[in-house]
Amino acid sequence: MRLAPWVTALRWISVATTILALSVLLCLLLTGHTALAGVIATVGIVVQSILLALYNERIVRAKDRIADLEADLAVAYLDPVTGLAVRRVAEQHLVDAVGTELTVALIDVDGMHAINTTCTHDGGDLYLADLAERLVHAGHAGDLIARLGGHEFVLVTARDPQALARSLTAALAPPVTIDGVTRPMRVSIGICRTPGGDPHLALGRADRAMYAAKRRGGGIAYYDPVRDGEPLSPGVRPADRRRDRRANWRRTGSS
Repeated sequence: MRLAPWVTALRWISVATTILALSVLLCLLLTGHTALAGVIATVGIVVQSILLALYNERIVRAKDRIADLEADLAVAYLDPVTGLAVRRVAEQHLVDAVGTELTVALIDVDGMHAINTTCTHDGGDLYLADLAERLVHAGHAGDLIARLGGHEFVLVTARDPQALARSLTAALAPPVTIDGVTRPMRVSIGICRTPGGDPHLALGRADRAMYAAKRRGGGIAYYDPVRDGEPLSPGVRPADRRRDRRANWRRTGSS
């Protein structure tokens, strides 16, 4: 850990005063001024005690501050609604997995707007928290489950796609009850097998498979490069964006 400038300054002041005091004491003892040497030794001990107390106090404060910052950082990496890791954690996990084959499942809630409308946003949060808990149960040791944002989640595992699909199907099969109303857990899931090291590629392929599942009305779809294509490079805008198609649909429907 790199020390703050004031900590280094206190340390050097302590060293300098110790050397000075010992030099003076040695001169006084050699010249026979023992009484004066005793006074200076006493003063030196007092000064050293004060410096040591200040040094320790500063160190304790610094450690407390570091602990507070680490706690704040841990909170920043957790989603407050579900308790899952956030997107940046998932992306770093994929980066760190370079050289390994991974299975990535992107899970998106179907009909989230209707849930928020009928159950309020508090009910929608309960729905998302329930989904998150099921995803955790579907995961194995070493898997990463994260909320990417909104009502999108990701599960990253070393298991093969079919094994992951079976775990997800079993975990998501039971209905969910919110405010006394029972409804099915409706999601669209895209699953891809991809090399680690490139979060854009991994999440992009799973996202394209997820939208293939959504077009079929939900369920699970496996990534198909012929059907789904490859994700565009970062920063490249697609010629036909989904949000543009939704906007055109609204304008057509209102005319």
